[in-house]
Amino acid sequence: MTAALIDALASLAQIVDEENDRLTRPIHHPELPALVEAKTRLAATVEVEIARLARERPDWINSVEGEGRVALTQAVEVLTRRLAVNSKLIERRIELCDEIMEAVADEARRLSGARSAVYGVHGTLSRSDQAAPIAVNSRI
Repeated sequence: MTAALIDALASLAQIVDEENDRLTRPIHHPELPALVEAKTRLAATVEVEIARLARERPDWINSVEGEGRVALTQAVEVLTRRLAVNSKLIERRIELCDEIMEAVADEARRLSGARSAVYGVHGTLSRSDQAAPIAVNSRI
């Protein structure tokens, strides 16, 4: 009854593991979009399978016994662990991108001299940084 779900969970865990492996390497990986697409498709397959099981038998999770229950539990645990690692890796990649963009913007502001100074009513000098024009090459 749950064989298709267990297979989909195992495949998803394998794809996530592959993506994690790529994300730990410092170079750009052109195959990452394909892995993300496969991960999305497999996640949808898992959702469809769970919905089918729930539609056919609302208490399907309680009716899984023996080896099927053990296999399902193990598949979910493995996937959960790998997704936790995946989440941290993706979060760190996003932080790195933010840090790089901030450094590029700071350097562009410094080089362009995009600072302005305004005198206030009481003779105070207020400095502000203006946005530096930055174009990002999508191949970075």
